[in-house]
Parts: sequence; structure tokens; C-alpha cells
Amino acid sequence: MKFPLLLLLILATGLLSAGEKKNVLFLISDNQTWTDLGCYGHPLVKTPNIDRLASEGVRFEHGFATTASCGPSRAVMYTGLLTHSNGQYAHPHREHNQQLREDVTSVFAMLKNAGYRTGLIGKDHIKPLEKYPIDFKPRLSSRDVAAMAGAAGSFLKESDDPFFLVLSFSDPHPVSIDGKGWGIREPVKGYDPILYDPAEVPVPPFLPDTRQVREGIAGYYQQISRMDYGVGLVLKALRESGHENETLVIFISDHGTSEPGAMGTHYEPGVRVPFIVKQPGLKNPATPNRALVAFTDLTPTILDWTGTTFDDYPLHGRSLLPVLSDPDPEGWDEVLLSHVGHDIFAYYPMRTLRQRDFKLIWNVTPGAEYPLPIDTVQRETWIQLRARGDEMIGGRSVEDFLHRPRLELYDLRNDPWETKNLADDPSHAAQLDEMLSRLMARLEAQEDPWIRKFHPLSREQ
Repeated sequence: MKFPLLLLLILATGLLSAGEKKNVLFLISDNQTWTDLGCYGHPLVKTPNIDRLASEGVRFEHGFATTASCGPSRAVMYTGLLTHSNGQYAHPHREHNQQLREDVTSVFAMLKNAGYRTGLIGKDHIKPLEKYPIDFKPRLSSRDVAAMAGAAGSFLKESDDPFFLVLSFSDPHPVSIDGKGWGIREPVKGYDPILYDPAEVPVPPFLPDTRQVREGIAGYYQQISRMDYGVGLVLKALRESGHENETLVIFISDHGTSEPGAMGTHYEPGVRVPFIVKQPGLKNPATPNRALVAFTDLTPTILDWTGTTFDDYPLHGRSLLPVLSDPDPEGWDEVLLSHVGHDIFAYYPMRTLRQRDFKLIWNVTPGAEYPLPIDTVQRETWIQLRARGDEMIGGRSVEDFLHRPRLELYDLRNDPWETKNLADDPSHAAQLDEMLSRLMARLEAQEDPWIRKFHPLSREQ
């Protein structure tokens, strides 16, 4: 067998080892908006372990879930395909019954075929299970962060084969749909919960400032800090296993908080999430990093890091590894988002082009009232808001929130909370047309099934 000269030189100088292992540790929090970590500038919530991970790696300022719904979001991160292409249009469990298309492959299968051990600890929200060949999937509470870390430690010590391990926490997802909805209810061995005073919590501008909302946020912070404690335990287990210097570590949230105006929407509080990547041996990691990145980039990054080839069909993202040392890389100024539904009874398809300064949302069925996800519509924040007859939810009217136009265009530099729709503003017609053209070109290239009926799309319609 003949080797290329370049490869022989690399082997001779010891820069590449034939037995080199490349592992992946993938950490996922549940329903956490990007602002709600210390390393993202939050003034109150305590997250020392995630902050330390960010200081050792790359913190992306503009990381996006492509859909603000737990099950569909995970299908995107595990396949590298947007929701309209992977087939899991809503939740997979119980009556929702959504799952990957027959012709779609998960990253678990891609890596398993390359000789990797695979593990998933905690929340799954995946279907069908035969698409996810998982070697290690213990039954335990995904809110018991100490037990999750213990299981991770066992997996890491089990074998020296390369691994792909996912830890999917249920914090800070609400613990109920009544009352404040958040807060630690079950103790975790060895952990004393951090308490937050509702009077001190900052209420984000997209929510009403009420006692009940403040109590919910305080409980939400409590759960974030517990999740952070679990992250610390897992990273300690990784160090003790001896695999730290061979393991790419990724931390994200599956989407933003469960509050109305976030979950199930394409507004920033729903889709903009924490997004941290630590690559071993990376010199001069670029933190913060201004690249616009999305969950479609996760599978390509994992394949790139592990040297795994997958060419059955094109993926919708690209590897992040080339930009980890560049704080402001060229060509990373746009992401595509796609939503179909949250619950099976919350169908509301949206396609969104998010650029650095502007966002275009296409509400595919604008005649329908926006259906809040079941997690949101049954929670006290929304129930009390409607009972009081409030006309506003944060800076947006309730009427505009429930009855949306076909197109929404926002100038994020001057209107970061997306309260002024510029789609009908003549002074922004050129911006709108340019973004519409780019949006439709990308959807056509991906053969989005929805455009068979709803295309063409233009400003004049």
C-alpha cells in the first residue's frame, strides 16, 4: 500500500497518531435563553462551571436553535437537517407521535458505524429508537444531576474506545404548569440549592413584571444553578477519566425559556441560546465569537472532529472547527430557522432568515391564530395575563402576538426585542426583497415540502 508523501511526513514528525482517539461530550440544558448564564453577562444567576468551560473554549454570541421546541430541536441537532427535512415535525412522545423520516440518519448511527461507543444520559425526546443506536442509556431522573454525572463517570471508565456521550438535563425546564412552575422540588445528594430573591431578579422586556413572573424566574434560576452543578460534576468525571485532552465538549440549550414569547416562537428569547465549544489543544480560542451559528452546524462539527465521513446526502450546516480561533469570521452572517409545530395540536409553520442586523419571519399560515405550546398556554403566566385582560405582553400587544401577519421584518440593531414590524415599511422594501429572495433560494435548494403549496413568496402577495 502506498501512502501520500504528505501523510508520511506527518507520521514521521509525530503530528498524527494512527491510534489517536477523538471523543465528544455533548451537554444540553432544557429551555434556557442565551442571556441566563454568568458568562453571557447575567448579573445574578450563578453558573461557575459553565463560565469556566466558556473561558477555556469558545462562547458564541449568536447561537440559534432552529426551532423552539424540545423534540424537534433535538432531531435537528442529531441529524444536521432542518425540521422540514428530517421529518420530526413536533414532539415524538405520546399523542404527538412524530419521528425521523425513513431516509434520515442520526449522528449516533453515523458514529456507531465508525466504531464509536454511544451514550445518552437523561432526556431523550427521540424517535424511532432504531435510528439511534445507543450503547449506554441508563434509566434515571434527568433532574438528578449527581446521578447523571455518576453514570457518565461509569461510561467514561468502561472502555478506551472512542465515544460520543450526550448528557441531556431536564433543568431548567419547568417542573409544573401551575403556580410559579419552576423551582427545585426534589433534593440532589450533595447539593444545596441556591436561592434567588424574586424582588431582585431582572424581568426581561418580553414578559410582564408581576409577582408571579418574578417568582417563576427565581425558580428558573434555581434550576439553572443546579444544572450548572451537574455540568461541573460531569467535567470533573471527564478529567478523572483521562480523556479530557481527546474530547470535544459542547454545551447548548435545546431552545429558550418556556415563557410566552419564547418557546414555540422564532423570536430571540425562543431561539437564541447559549452555545459553547471547547476544542482540546486549540490555540487562542476566540471568545467571544461573533459568527452566527445554529444547531444544523452541530452534526457537521462532530463529524469533522471525529474524522467521520457521511455523504449519503448534504447536511444543512457546516463544521465550526475552522472558525473557533477567529473572533469575527467572514461568511458567518446568516442562519436559517424552521418550525412546524410544538405539540401535535400546535401546528404553526414558520421559516426564518436571521442575519446579523435583520430578521425575516415567514408565517406560512397567517390566517390561523398562533397556538401557544401546551407548556405555555396552561401555565399561570399566560392564564393570569388573559384573566386580567392585559393588552400587552412585554413590549408586544397580545393581539399582535396571537394574530401575526404573513411576513415580519425586524431591525435587531434598533429593535432587539422585535416589537416593530417593518415588513410594510417602504423604506425597508429593498431589505425585505433581498431577504425573501435568499430565504426562498435556500428552501428550494433543500426541497422544503411546504413550498410546494405556499410558494411563490413575494412582498406584493
